[in-house]
Amino acid sequence: MGQEQIVVAGGGVGGLGAALALARRGHEVVVIERDPLHTTSTPDEAFGWERPGAPQTHQTHGFLARIVVVMRERFPDLLESLLGAGCPTMSGTASLGEPRPGDEDLSILLVRRTTFEWILREAVLAEPAIEVRSGAGVTGLFAGPTDPSGIPVVGGVALEDGTEVVADTVIAATGRRGDVPGWLEPLGVEVPETIRESGLMYLTRWYGVPDAFATPPAPKLGGDLGYLKFLIVPGDGGMISATLAVPTDDKDLRRALSDPDRFERACRSLPGPDQWFGELDPEPIGGIRPMGGLLNRIRRFRDADGRPRVLNFHAVGDSHTVTNPLYGRGCSLALVQAVLLADAIGAHDDRVERTSAYEAACSEQVAPWWAHAVEIDQSGADPTSGDSPDQPQRDRLRAVMAASQTDPVIGRAMARLWNLLTLPAELNEDPEFMARVMTVMADPETYPVPEPEGPTRELLLDAVVA
Repeated sequence: MGQEQIVVAGGGVGGLGAALALARRGHEVVVIERDPLHTTSTPDEAFGWERPGAPQTHQTHGFLARIVVVMRERFPDLLESLLGAGCPTMSGTASLGEPRPGDEDLSILLVRRTTFEWILREAVLAEPAIEVRSGAGVTGLFAGPTDPSGIPVVGGVALEDGTEVVADTVIAATGRRGDVPGWLEPLGVEVPETIRESGLMYLTRWYGVPDAFATPPAPKLGGDLGYLKFLIVPGDGGMISATLAVPTDDKDLRRALSDPDRFERACRSLPGPDQWFGELDPEPIGGIRPMGGLLNRIRRFRDADGRPRVLNFHAVGDSHTVTNPLYGRGCSLALVQAVLLADAIGAHDDRVERTSAYEAACSEQVAPWWAHAVEIDQSGADPTSGDSPDQPQRDRLRAVMAASQTDPVIGRAMARLWNLLTLPAELNEDPEFMARVMTVMADPETYPVPEPEGPTRELLLDAVVA
C-alpha cells in the first residue's frame, strides 16, 4: 500500500502504539500531544513526570498477558527493553500443576504505566518516520475532499496554536476525556455512544518496597468485600501500588480512606495487602490519588447497516472503547487496537473498506470485553459474595471459582479469560472446560469454598478511625 501522512492525536499507549505500528509499515506519522514532553532517562524520572492531560497514568494499571503476547509478536524490541529495564513478569499458572502448552502466553507484566509509556515513547522518538509535537493539543477537525460514497471525510486537524495539519488519516487517541463526538459534529457526523456507569471510585497510593521481588508476591493480591474492592499490584523499580475502590455514594468510607494514615491502616486490615504492609513495611511515595468517573463506554463508528459514519478518521483506546479500569484492560486493548488499525490500513487502500475492516475487527476483539465489563459490574465482580435468590446456583458458581484456584483446566481457562486471551463466548464453547465445570457443579462439595475473608464495613471503619 502507498505511503500516507498520518496524524495521531494523543501520546498515550494507544497513540504511541499506533504511531509505531504505522511507521514501521512505511507511513509518515505526526504525534500531537497536549502535555509538554520532558526528557527522562530512567523509569523513576518518568514516574516523577506529572501529566495534567492524563492524571490516570499514576493510577494502578494492569498489563495483562494479552499485551505481552502482542509485544512478543509485533514489538519484540519493546518487550526486550521493558525486561531490560527491570520489569519482571509473573506466571498466571503457577498454582495449576505441571506446565501445559499455551502456558507461555500466560505471563503478566509487572510495570508502572509511566515506565511502560517511557519505553514506548523512547521507541517512537527513535523512529525516523515519526515526528512528535508536544505542548499544543488538537482542538478539532476540518473536512477533506468529498468522497463519492457521500460519507463525510476528515482532511486534518486544527491545533490550539491556530495551525492546521493536513493528513490522509487522523487517529484519535485522546483517552476517555477526549471529545471525539464534539470534533466530528461540525462535519455532520454523529457518533452514538453507550455508557454504563460502574458506581465506583478508587483511591491509589504508591509505596517503595526495595525487596518486593525477593519474596514472592502474596497469593491474594486483591479481593471484593462488597462494600470495598482492593488490589495490590507490584511494579518495577521496587514499588507497589495499593488501590481501594469504594461505591461513589459511600461518602463516609471514601472520606475515611482519603486520609493517608487511615488508608494505610485499611491496607493492614485486608487479607493480602496485610502481608505486604505487615512483613515488608513499605515506604509511602507521594499522596493518595483519587480517581472517579469509572465507567464503561463504547462508541459506534458504523451505522446500523455497517456503513462507516466518517472516513479518514479512526479512534483507538479509550477514545473508542472504555472498560471499567478496575479490571486492568485499558492498556492491553489500546495496543490491540493500534495493531488492528495498522493492519486495516495496510490491507485496504479503499477508505470505506478500511474503516469497515477496522471496526469489524474491533467488534470481534474489543467490544466483547466492554459487554463483559458491563456484565460483571452489574452482577458484582466476585460471584462468591453476597446473597442470591437462587442460592443453589450461586453455590455451584462458588465451587467453580474455588476450583479455578487449583484445577488445571478450569484455572487455565479462567486465567486466559481474565487476561483477554480467550473471549467469553469462546470459553463457553471449550468442551474440556465445560466438562470440568459441569463435573464441579454436579458435586460442589468437592471444592469447598473458603469462608469470606476480611472485615465488615463497620469493623474496617472502626479500625481505620480508631
